[in-house]
Amino acid sequence: TTFYRDGDGDGYGDPGNTTQACSLPTGYASNPDDCDDGNGSIYPGALEVCNGLDDDCDGSTDESVTTT
Repeated sequence: TTFYRDGDGDGYGDPGNTTQACSLPTGYASNPDDCDDGNGSIYPGALEVCNGLDDDCDGSTDESVTTT
């Protein structure tokens, strides 16, 4: 099975950093959808906040955020 390095510990791995193993190794995830594996608050489905970042990995920045 292919597993993906989860450098930030958010449960989503880096699709460019893989390993093959029979079971999930420590520090890896089975999901390769992390768009920023250096920031644990950025992952698919995360709450989008007004910070100039794509917090939820959907390709858009600060969408659905009310600014004042």
